[in-house]
Amino acid sequence: MTGTSAAPMVKAEAVHKSFGHVEVLKGIDLEVAPREVMCIVGPSGSGKSTFLRCINHLEQITAGRLWVDGHLVGYREKGGKLHELRDREVAAQRRDIGMVFQRFNLFPHMTALENVAEAPVQVKRVGKADARARAAELLDRVGLGDRVHTYPNQLSGGQQQRVAIARALAMEPKLMLFDEPTSALDPELVGEVLDVMRGLAADGMTMIVVTHEMGFAREVGDTLVFMDDGVVVEAGDPRQVLTDPQHERTQAFLSKVL
Repeated sequence: MTGTSAAPMVKAEAVHKSFGHVEVLKGIDLEVAPREVMCIVGPSGSGKSTFLRCINHLEQITAGRLWVDGHLVGYREKGGKLHELRDREVAAQRRDIGMVFQRFNLFPHMTALENVAEAPVQVKRVGKADARARAAELLDRVGLGDRVHTYPNQLSGGQQQRVAIARALAMEPKLMLFDEPTSALDPELVGEVLDVMRGLAADGMTMIVVTHEMGFAREVGDTLVFMDDGVVVEAGDPRQVLTDPQHERTQAFLSKVL
């Protein structure tokens, strides 16, 4: 982890999110340093995935401020007021943020190689040959160099998720968001996806990972955040939080999952 002098890659300040009358996020304050791996844990419905989706403006926040790499997400501030960015400007911000979901969302009619090469060609206007060469490198990096011409339905869930990670990396993001990337996988396939994520962390990728994998959080995470009912209950060094949680809610949750 880098020193505290670096500007945060992600900064959330009093972030609220409501769906109708239901307040899902109730004032989230968090900072993620460049190269940091933050793991977020908590029960279902605690707001973890919603917070992740707010970071790349898939959900609009109801109140507060969110910055990625020094830029307000989804808005510009003028005279103390927030003005929503145009769709095109939001799309440009999203290019720098890779997101990997529970479900792999691959294009079924495209090979692994085509899935990974598609966005750089369409969004960044990279030449097809260059995009395909880079896609082949990335698939090799996630251990699928021999499956470049394979279609998603011929791949296991773990392999599909690794293609999805390669696809996110193809946009050369500054930040990677993982929304429970292993929860839809058979248990024996979880390890291969976590191994790829370990490699990314070792290479210095800034990552926020919503996960149930406590071993991964302990081993790879720089910070562990426990969320419950839309608030951050506890945050700190993963080994510290997992072995000696300070809050009753954290203790109760960990006693069920560890």
